[in-house]
Amino acid sequence: MSDNEDAAERIRKAAIALFKTHGYHATPVRALAEVAKIEAGSLYYHFPSKQEILFDNFVRTMDMLLEGLARAVETESTPRRRLRVAVRNHVLFHTRRQDEAFISHTEIRALSEQNRREILAKRDLYEERFCELLRAGVEAGVFHIPDVRLTNIAILTMCSGVADWFLHDGRLDEESVAERYVEMVERLVGYSRSTESSDRKRLPARRRKARR
Repeated sequence: MSDNEDAAERIRKAAIALFKTHGYHATPVRALAEVAKIEAGSLYYHFPSKQEILFDNFVRTMDMLLEGLARAVETESTPRRRLRVAVRNHVLFHTRRQDEAFISHTEIRALSEQNRREILAKRDLYEERFCELLRAGVEAGVFHIPDVRLTNIAILTMCSGVADWFLHDGRLDEESVAERYVEMVERLVGYSRSTESSDRKRLPARRRKARR
């Protein structure tokens, strides 16, 4: 990592810590520079403004979530397995990056109008792609969901809430929590194991149709 990259990363970490503790508006640039161990004027070399530091946190958070969801779709072959990986990734992100997740929930109103629109568009995309996993399971007959969109909201809200209470020295480690949440989500979507084998047989034909 170059000196410039190292300084930018120190600024990001300082911002995450201070925004979480004091909030975006109550955090002066001078405090960010002090925690990042750089001159206040040098901070603007890496980020044009405090707003850009906050926006950077939102963008990185959403991009990591979207990339994790994309991997679930690309690497797994059935709706059930895709949903399991997607839920696990979502929960683990919110346990491993609790502070970033907290900021993304509490400081959305602190974004400028343009930046907020861009982040909300990424959120909408993430929610829609997650929703597609549920629809695929319903179409395959392995999920039994009367209202896909409402169930999607319930799953994401439940899984995101992990960031509010998870303790790294608590009774369950992050992997155990992720597995428990996967199990709860499977019950929520009414997963039917009896139809999984037939779903697997139908999947290649579906993929061929999707490519046309």
